[in-house]
Amino acid sequence: MNTQEFEELWITLNELYDANRFIEYIELSSAAIESAIALGMYKKAIRLLRYRCASYFQTGDLQVSISVLEQYRELTFQYGDDTDLIHHYNLAAVYWGTFGHLKKSEEFMFKALKIAERVQHIESIGKIYNNLSDLENSFGNYQRAKDFALKSLYYANFFETKHENPYTGIMYSKINLAVAQIWLEEFDEANELLQELLVMIQKPPYSKLQLEVMNAYALLCEKQGRIGEAIDLYQKSKHYALQNNDLSMLQTIYNSLVKLIEEQGNKLILCSIQKEYINILLEIQRENYTHVLFEMEYDDQKKQLEKTSYIDPLTNIYNRRYFDENAEKMLEKASVENQQLALMMIDLDHFKEINDTNGHLFGDDALTITATTLKDYFQSFESIVSRFGGDEFIILCQLQEGASIQTITENLYQTLNSLSLTINGETVQLEFSIGVSTNKQGQIATVEELIHNADTALYTSKRNGRNQITVFNQYSGVGNRN
Repeated sequence: MNTQEFEELWITLNELYDANRFIEYIELSSAAIESAIALGMYKKAIRLLRYRCASYFQTGDLQVSISVLEQYRELTFQYGDDTDLIHHYNLAAVYWGTFGHLKKSEEFMFKALKIAERVQHIESIGKIYNNLSDLENSFGNYQRAKDFALKSLYYANFFETKHENPYTGIMYSKINLAVAQIWLEEFDEANELLQELLVMIQKPPYSKLQLEVMNAYALLCEKQGRIGEAIDLYQKSKHYALQNNDLSMLQTIYNSLVKLIEEQGNKLILCSIQKEYINILLEIQRENYTHVLFEMEYDDQKKQLEKTSYIDPLTNIYNRRYFDENAEKMLEKASVENQQLALMMIDLDHFKEINDTNGHLFGDDALTITATTLKDYFQSFESIVSRFGGDEFIILCQLQEGASIQTITENLYQTLNSLSLTINGETVQLEFSIGVSTNKQGQIATVEELIHNADTALYTSKRNGRNQITVFNQYSGVGNRN
């Protein structure tokens, strides 16, 4: 699949998901995800996987859904940003809650909420408050559930406030609000909401969302003493949940059915329903998705620990430890495959003066913008971009066949020297000294020698007035200015 074909399919898949056409989305999304990854479009692959995971969840196929969740999580931690992490934590919270681990679910929701509020991602804030409302209903904290549902509707622009990119899952918020109102015996308000939602239920096959509406209305009938009507609704919901193999929903439905039929005193039907319920509970026990979730969480914690030990906390690029552990491997591979590598030592000129004049926060901004620029510049290369310490950065990158080291470093120099920061209305232009060495197409076999040569070239740049590039001269052993 080429880029144009992928983009056309991308548009179609987003339209299908937005229209809740989950089965069609599932059928078409697999090839699109593979193509997105192959084309290096990781952000789009992450979204496609999230939607695929949610689509399986909506159709009740939890077994496949949880396997997609694992693939989605892997890609998110590798290539995702804050927004992707919010979505991941929120989705993980839903799964933990589905399998009965309510406190664990709450923990993930508040993780997501903390990030969402920090970056002011309004849609995510709305979704998290909706999920918290559902969770509080499960805890039996119905007033709190109602408050959270109203907050969710606030972020969905249901009231007068108009947020940019509001939360769009308004039906779930209304269901959670209605359920809370039923338990608080606000029956008229709940009925008004549910009548509005029942109109939106389309013909079978019903999605999880539509079955949630049926179950909420069945609960209203139950609490108002309309037992026969409640049983009929639960039976209808049960029929479609069975078709979807939605074990979590079936457990909730059967729990209500057993209680209501027991109240009716119909022992024959009760015996039949109890047998079905036992089979569902046994199937849930056999599936035992919880251990998969625990394994995912352990893996997440391990990745976070690795990230902490390898990432510079200020600039969010690799630190010297990561460089030291991985540069040697890159050099060995280059020696075997006769690849050309370049190592660059980059100093932010006059950094102490920048700090002393403008303050350490300004100095931090200068380092951060430098790191981001370096990371972006070398994104298309096989490379390691690291903060070496203080105001010094180090990059080891592989050059494509026929590429000119002079062209690459000159372009880098121009990119870095276009950077500036503003403080108190004044613009401060950043300047950089750069030293460059190469592995002579595999002839240099140690990282130490590469660093020594680049450091020699960097010293030449500084000695000759700073704000310039010097490429190490392999013959004279000194730097030649560029």
